[in-house]
Amino acid sequence: MIFYGTKASNIKNGQVINVDCPHCETNTSMTYSVFGKYAHVYWIPFFPIGKVTVTECNNCKRTFEYSELPQAIQTKIDREKEKEGVKTPIWMFSGLGVVAVLIAIGFVVSGQTEKKEAEYLKAPKAGDVYEMKIDNGHYSTIRVDKVDKDSLYVTFNDFETDKISGLSEIDVEKNYTIFKGSYTKKMIENLYKKDSIIAINRK
Repeated sequence: MIFYGTKASNIKNGQVINVDCPHCETNTSMTYSVFGKYAHVYWIPFFPIGKVTVTECNNCKRTFEYSELPQAIQTKIDREKEKEGVKTPIWMFSGLGVVAVLIAIGFVVSGQTEKKEAEYLKAPKAGDVYEMKIDNGHYSTIRVDKVDKDSLYVTFNDFETDKISGLSEIDVEKNYTIFKGSYTKKMIENLYKKDSIIAINRK
């Protein structure tokens, strides 16, 4: 279950004087508060979605939304906000920052994985496991048993799975029992380039 929604946080308070309260009709001052609304996922702020201004009469304590105020009071509040500035806090973008960092980490990890796999292709070793995409859309693995100058001698996994995530479950010693074969190193490189080999694992 994903917890998401919107919340609001007070980002500024101020006061306007010499105004006529729409409720008690007294010439008084009014306190205003600006709230920044933001979207959150698991209570982590992701991005701001606007601001809301609420006012309170300092005489009768009646509260008003900005839209309920007469134009004269709205104008005074707007001038006060422009004078001092009402900025959206950086922390309201926290979630976007987290996503950006995770994406950057993903690129770094992906680059390191590709570099390692390129090294494994150039210098294969017994025990390497190739994760394969099969023509029927399923996935399986082959294990390298022996390597000589030009060829790799392998054992095919007895099982296959319809999900990439299931490869770790079938990649166990007891599943490499029956089917054996061999590939040239060039054939393995071509299978990797064509994405028939989707990953190389070295234990």
